[in-house]
Amino acid sequence: MRFLPQKVEDRREFFRATARYALLVLVSAAASLVARTQTAEGQRCVNRGICSGCGVFAGCGLPQALSAKRAQEKG
Repeated sequence: MRFLPQKVEDRREFFRATARYALLVLVSAAASLVARTQTAEGQRCVNRGICSGCGVFAGCGLPQALSAKRAQEKG
């Protein structure tokens, strides 16, 4: 029974390390998703690609917004 505290500490450290690495994976995944939504100009869509009625449409340089602006100019 003398070795029981050592095993408990090892188990606790295992769970701490597992939680630490799981948190690292979650933060990395979130950072990857954020980086993926940004464009080369540093802009990102705040309205899920729906340009009509968007508050930042006038100053937006994303491809969807540029296409919508051209469509509005033509017709």
